[in-house]
Amino acid sequence: MTIYVEAVHTVKPLTNTAFDRYVAWYGEHVIPAMKRSGFGILGAWKRTGGAMGQDVLLLRFENINAYQEAGIALRKDTEFLKAASLREGAFEITESVKVGVPVPYASEERLERALAERPERPRQYMQARLQVNPGGQIGFYDAVRRLAEATDPGDYLNLVAAYETTIGQRGEMTDIWVMPGGLRSFAYRPGDPLAEIIADLRAVAPEESTYYLNPLPYSPLQ
Repeated sequence: MTIYVEAVHTVKPLTNTAFDRYVAWYGEHVIPAMKRSGFGILGAWKRTGGAMGQDVLLLRFENINAYQEAGIALRKDTEFLKAASLREGAFEITESVKVGVPVPYASEERLERALAERPERPRQYMQARLQVNPGGQIGFYDAVRRLAEATDPGDYLNLVAAYETTIGQRGEMTDIWVMPGGLRSFAYRPGDPLAEIIADLRAVAPEESTYYLNPLPYSPLQ
């Protein structure tokens, strides 16, 4: 069964200089080693919102065994092990990881279409983290499916991928959306053309947090 692995790195000190050094090091040394070891890299983004100095890496594996085998291979990669010494004194990294599985409203075909797109410049993405009430999964799946279908034709918000946490917070769902037209104004606008769908969504998932994601140079999803 396909699994997704989400890794969040926090880079310190919280400066643009340190983050730039991290991105250069990660792109030159870590990404090639991960590819050699069998990691299926989908996206890598700088994350804005909440804690500062963070990136998000989204990975895909055929199953949990493939994930474990890739991890073993990476830890044996000589060049990867040498690269660790190259960052000493330049920045520090902490990492948190969660494992998820695909959800019915986000097909592999949808993700593959997004991966095949070659935009002229990196696009804006959004990560939504939702907490679903116990027993509310079916209603949640339906509500987000309707939301994705309603927004797909436009250039504001298109669903790319979604996964349900299996190792981590129970009932946690994560949706990755692309915003082809970029960020819109944050000015208050009364009314909601999707009010009925959102009402159904909130009935089963009353809690949600969002983050804005911007592709890093080595991200397949741009």
